[in-house]
Amino acid sequence: MMHAVLIAACGALTGGILGAGLTVVALRRGADQQIENQPEPPPFIPAKVRMLMAVEQVVSSLPSAVLVLDQDRRLLYASPQAYRQFAESVGSIERHPAFQGALDRLATRGRDRSDEVEEARIVLDVPLHRIVRGFFQKKAFPKNIFACEEERGEERRTVSLTFVALFDVTEAEITERQHADFVAYASHELRTPLAALMGFIETLQGPAADDPEAQKEFLGIMAAQGRRMQRLLDGLLYLSRVQMLEHQRPRGQIKLTDLCDRLQSETTILFRQNKAELHVEPPENPDLSVAGDEDQMLQVLINLVENALKYGSHDGAEARLAPLEVTVGCHLASPRDGWPGGSGVVLSVSDTGPGIAARHLPRLTERFYRVPKTSAIVQGSGLGLAIVQHIITRHGGRFVVESTVGQGTTCKIWLPLAQTASVTKQ
Repeated sequence: MMHAVLIAACGALTGGILGAGLTVVALRRGADQQIENQPEPPPFIPAKVRMLMAVEQVVSSLPSAVLVLDQDRRLLYASPQAYRQFAESVGSIERHPAFQGALDRLATRGRDRSDEVEEARIVLDVPLHRIVRGFFQKKAFPKNIFACEEERGEERRTVSLTFVALFDVTEAEITERQHADFVAYASHELRTPLAALMGFIETLQGPAADDPEAQKEFLGIMAAQGRRMQRLLDGLLYLSRVQMLEHQRPRGQIKLTDLCDRLQSETTILFRQNKAELHVEPPENPDLSVAGDEDQMLQVLINLVENALKYGSHDGAEARLAPLEVTVGCHLASPRDGWPGGSGVVLSVSDTGPGIAARHLPRLTERFYRVPKTSAIVQGSGLGLAIVQHIITRHGGRFVVESTVGQGTTCKIWLPLAQTASVTKQ
């Protein structure tokens, strides 16, 4: 710039045209260089965007599921942990009546209670049963802390934000309920075999102490009652483990042909010991697969086959004369049959037994429920179909029982087909 001033002064003193021209050119060149070297001003960012950037930087660093709502109850930001834990359920949580009720209570709270935390218990049934505890805290921030220098002269106002911390307590509440159920159900179901054992023990210690024939008979009955209690305890423990994992979708892949082969192998001994026939019909497509836990699905089919064998082999109080036939099939689901949309497969277990009255069908998956006419004949725990229902729910499937008295029973399981690209082997 100093060089330009000197050239201009020389031009003015000499009065020459050339000097004046040089002056203009030099001044323009200097001005252009000055503009090029001057840094561009930072872009203007509105206060609302700055607020969102500040909230994101803070909340995203928290190791918990957090939602941030603006003063109009709109979701401003959800932490990465919230999407990892709840995925597609975030919207359902936000719209839940319990969630909105907590926001209503915050809105009507006085200033003297502004620091109190509001709580809500949110129960979701779709796509999975989940219980979520939410803790709500509303805070008002001066608007100018999110503003840039150009905006700080504006009238000072506040911005209200609501922070919601979410915790999945499904497993904890299920465990607590299972403990209560175990005490209630187990004490009731164990009372009969335990009373029988105590009665036979007293008899063996007294009147039958010197009677070998009676001792042999009573010991056989006692062993049967002991096995009944063992089956009951095993069923309760397995049901407890299944319920603990019910809200966690399995990430494995089940090849249905392999599942049918394992079922045939596992149940061979059962049908050798009984007057019954098993027919396993694998899918036509040997590569057909579903997403799931293969061991659990095998347990489902075994439970259904055992039920068919156990209850189908009796017609009232008499044993069947004709051989019982149990058929396990697998085929692609048709939307016309009332199954959910999307690609799916149907596993079916059918028998030619006496069938079940329609009034009992809705209650078959209840724990310890047994059809009255068969409960005295066949000593089942009443837990088999309850276990089946929980496993199918965990796999995102559907379970239906169809039966006609005198014609037999068919249990159908709908499962979504596996997406090969997104499913990994366990």
